[in-house]
Amino acid sequence: MVGVQRVMTVSTPVETVLGYLADFGHSETWDPGTRTATRADDAGVVEVGSTWHTVSVFNGRETELLVRLTERTASRLVFVGENPTVVATDDLHVEPSEDGGSTITYRADLRFKGLLKLAGPFLRREFERVGDEVERTLPPVLENLSPPTSPSAG
Repeated sequence: MVGVQRVMTVSTPVETVLGYLADFGHSETWDPGTRTATRADDAGVVEVGSTWHTVSVFNGRETELLVRLTERTASRLVFVGENPTVVATDDLHVEPSEDGGSTITYRADLRFKGLLKLAGPFLRREFERVGDEVERTLPPVLENLSPPTSPSAG
C-alpha cells in the first residue's frame, strides 16, 4: 500500500468545507489526478452509498474507478474507489480551527491488487507529488467558497 497525508488550514467554516467535499464530482477541481468525476447513481442527495464514475491519471496512466462515499459524519468523509487493479481511499477529516475556519487532514491510500502490489514501493515518490499538488490546489478552492464579507456600516 502507498499512502500520503497532508494537513491544510483554511478560513472557510467546517460545514461549508464538508458540504463541498462530500460531492466527489468537485474533485475534478482540486485533485490533480482526477480528470472527470461524474455521478453514477441517481444524482439525488449526496449520502453514504452515493457513487461517481471517475477517470484518473496516476504515473502517466489513465484508469477508471467507481468511487463510493462510504462514511459521512459531522467531521469526516471517506471515499473508496475500486477497479480490477487498485483500491483507492480518500479520507478527509475536517475540524474547526481556532479562527473559525477549518483544518483539513487529507489522507489518500492506494492498495494495488495482483502483481501490481510489487510496484507500490516504487510509486511512493509519484504519490507524494500528488499529495503536494492537492496541498497546493485544495486550499484556494475552499477559500473561494466563503461568502464575501460585507463592509461594516459606518
